[in-house]
Amino acid sequence: MKTLLILTAACAMSGNILFADCSRISETNALYKSVMQSTASLRDIKRLQQMVGVRADGVWGQRSDRAYEELVNTCNSYTYASETRMTSGGRVTDYYQDKTVFEDIPYEVCSNQQEPVYGKVQGDTDPGAVVGGAIVGGIIGKVVSDNDGGAALGAIIGGALANENQKAKTKTAIVGYDDKTVCTTKYKKSPRNAMIYSYSTVTFNLDGKEYVVEFQKE
Repeated sequence: MKTLLILTAACAMSGNILFADCSRISETNALYKSVMQSTASLRDIKRLQQMVGVRADGVWGQRSDRAYEELVNTCNSYTYASETRMTSGGRVTDYYQDKTVFEDIPYEVCSNQQEPVYGKVQGDTDPGAVVGGAIVGGIIGKVVSDNDGGAALGAIIGGALANENQKAKTKTAIVGYDDKTVCTTKYKKSPRNAMIYSYSTVTFNLDGKEYVVEFQKE
C-alpha cells in the first residue's frame, strides 16, 4: 500500500510529462501566445494551466511557464508516421515531428523619465585668489602712493578685480531637468507549430525475414 501511494504521488507531480496530451499542442500554443500578448482572459489562463498540468489559479508565473516548456519539450521529442508508400524494394515510411518553434516578437516599453539639462554656470569662488589679489593690489598701491591709504585702496581694487576674474570662469553643470518619454525594445516569445522531417524507414523481406532500416532522405 505504501508503494502504491508513493507511485501515485510521483505521477501526480509529473503528470504533464508522463501523460502529455500532445494531440492538443496547437491549442496549447495558441493559448500560450495569447498569454504572452496579454490578451488571454482569466478563463483562458486557467484552461492553459490545466492543460500543462499545474494548479489553475489564473496567475501565470514561473511555475506555469516551466510546466509549459516541459510539455513542449516532451511533445517535440515525439515522431509521427506521416506517409507510407510501396516501392519495388519494400515499404517506405516517412516520420515527422510536430514541433513547437518560437519566434521573438519585438514590442516597446515606454516610461516617463527626467533627463538632465546641462549648461554653463559660474565657477566656484576661490577665496585664495581674492586674498591674493588684495595682497598684490595693496603692495602696488603702497608703491605708487607711498602711504598706507594707497595700500588699502590698492588692496580693495586688487580684491575686486580678482573676484571679477573668478566670476568670469564658468563650468558645465546641470541647470534643470526635462520630462521625456523613453522607450526600449523588448521581446516576447511567440510559439508556432511546424511539421519537421525527422527520418524514414524502409521495410523489406529477405529470406523470409522482415527487416526495417532507418535512413535520412536527401
